[in-house]
Amino acid sequence: MSDELRFCFKECCHFVNNRSVSESEYEAAVRKNQPNLTVPGPVEILISCRKDTGHARSAERSVGFYLGSGMRRAYGTLIPEGERPYVFDNTTGNFLRHATDTDLHKWRDGWNESVKNAA
Repeated sequence: MSDELRFCFKECCHFVNNRSVSESEYEAAVRKNQPNLTVPGPVEILISCRKDTGHARSAERSVGFYLGSGMRRAYGTLIPEGERPYVFDNTTGNFLRHATDTDLHKWRDGWNESVKNAA
């Protein structure tokens, strides 16, 4: 079974199997999960920064979850995995499911409310 790999868009937050790790530990896990050098790397989930205090964190608190998008490394860049976003519990960080339409609507409403309240 492959490790679950998550990192934030700022690349300061790294998680392997929902455990916070250093960047070097994360990169070691990516290499360990690469089947061979001729195919794109394992699915890595791009998440919002867990240290950020902006609109995303406010929306996460209001809906109780955050989203992540699956990506694969290939030739020095990240490419979308093509699945629906992943849903993680905002408090525990546990994977809940692939996003449903209801999740996406709830997230959009939470985001819009966060932006409105900041104005």
